[in-house]
Amino acid sequence: MDGVFVDVYGPGATCIVYEGRAPHAFDGKHEAQAALELLAPLGVRGVYLKPFARDRSRMGGALPEIVTCATPAAGEAVEEALLVQEHGLRLEVRLYDGLSTGLFLDQRDNRAWAYKFVAERAAKAGAAPPSVLNTFAYTCAFSVAAALAGAATTSVDVSARYLEWGKRNFGHNGLDASQHRFAKMDTFEFFAYARRKQLSYDLIILDPPSFASGNKKKGVRAWSSVADYSALVHEASGLLRPGGTIFASTNTQELCRPGRLEREVIKALGGQPHWIRLPPVPVDFARDRERFVARAFSVRA
Repeated sequence: MDGVFVDVYGPGATCIVYEGRAPHAFDGKHEAQAALELLAPLGVRGVYLKPFARDRSRMGGALPEIVTCATPAAGEAVEEALLVQEHGLRLEVRLYDGLSTGLFLDQRDNRAWAYKFVAERAAKAGAAPPSVLNTFAYTCAFSVAAALAGAATTSVDVSARYLEWGKRNFGHNGLDASQHRFAKMDTFEFFAYARRKQLSYDLIILDPPSFASGNKKKGVRAWSSVADYSALVHEASGLLRPGGTIFASTNTQELCRPGRLEREVIKALGGQPHWIRLPPVPVDFARDRERFVARAFSVRA
């Protein structure tokens, strides 16, 4: 069904409904019940609805009650926090914590790629632990993958709450979060700090949202992927170690058009980078590239 997606997280599932794409007469509770009946043999006990407005900026930061209610649209309530397995990672998700669950499933194979990238660097004789910078880190799943492979990680996000969630994800995987850095800062503010401190990285993760409101009091600048992505790549590239790599992705529809994000990267770097092959789009996202990070790639500056 166009505009409707079901994601499964162990005993719980979310039914994501996009305004303007789902059928006009779509009955969320009816479809959630149908999904529950289909998924029950897999151990799913409850299905939660996640309605996405076409223009979330007009919501003014308010969330519909249905995305924060512990009672699912169908079935029985699941635990507030669940641990799911992904390529050997243990990651915490919360199915009624808001529009997102704490984990973007479309990036799972790219997190496995980051693990492999770091492991190969760490295995080199005499090599120091690879240094990884994860910007717009959210709940730090990329950082966990890199840390498990042997990296020294820095996770940057404006949300203290999500960084604390990220620290819990480190703990869920037997990692000592105190041995890694978590910076509650705007990404561009951190870039300026890193330049002052002459910090550099082997791998920089750029996975920003499409847009974000600014806050002058908190030193957070407004963000638009369409307007700012080139500047993001440009500033990140200045922090790379020799032979370092940038992983850049987007879920912004305009930047997902063929060749568009690549052109932003080329503009930022002033020339062609060395493109590195990434895993293909996961099969469960291949039919809806507007939802997936459609032009995920890495560059070696």
